[in-house]
Amino acid sequence: MNTNQFHHRAFTLVELLVVTTVIIVLVGIAAPAAWGVYKSSSLAVSANNIRQLAAGGAAYLGDNNYRFWPYLTKTSAGDVYWFGLEPTEHRGKPEGERIVDMQAGPLGAYMPRSFRPDPSFGFTGKPFKPKYKFGYIGVAYNVHLAGERNGRAMWLTWESGPQPLRYWDLSNPAETVVFATSAQVYPFRKEAVIEEFYGIDEKEVTVHFRHNGQAMVAFANGAAGFLPMDPSTRDSNAPEADVGRFGPKGSKKFLR
Repeated sequence: MNTNQFHHRAFTLVELLVVTTVIIVLVGIAAPAAWGVYKSSSLAVSANNIRQLAAGGAAYLGDNNYRFWPYLTKTSAGDVYWFGLEPTEHRGKPEGERIVDMQAGPLGAYMPRSFRPDPSFGFTGKPFKPKYKFGYIGVAYNVHLAGERNGRAMWLTWESGPQPLRYWDLSNPAETVVFATSAQVYPFRKEAVIEEFYGIDEKEVTVHFRHNGQAMVAFANGAAGFLPMDPSTRDSNAPEADVGRFGPKGSKKFLR
């Protein structure tokens, strides 16, 4: 057998350039499509979280004389927020290392264990600072439904106070937001970052309009949808992060 007939032909420089160009073009075509698929799947996770929270909230109301759940209750075991229990021994740990037990919150018995963290923070273009170790909700509760507060400081020290509202206390359930996508700009660094936040009111800038400039919400009548931001409320520390309110500061639009 003549072994000389078997030989390897190397690529020419022109062929390598052509192949490289084709690969770059294919990547350029595929990347936007892949990003679009990711955004669509993330939107589905966000929507599913809102639906699950709304369904769990409705079940809670039915079992509790149609009275909404508290935002925070202090117990010997720790702080029981509406979204779960933060054990006492975890209070002093750095954010990102703290633990929250979602099943131990007031809605825990009404929520599936398959509840998934919301991946859509990645759309903001800002780094995300998780508060808890094993995931994040990215959805906040309208604290007016939990009873009137005098600002965020009261939320964090409240032990006893006004009773949560009853569903029948709402003048327009179809325009009262119970849950909304949320976050807060963390301004105490050179570059603002996004962190978790789980309460909304007319004072704090904590509604996150991360879905094409809109917030995903669940209303008290069981409907879900999107609401736009009042442009005057956009957080100036990271305006591209799309964190703001439904109405001007002090306005209870969509909240009461």
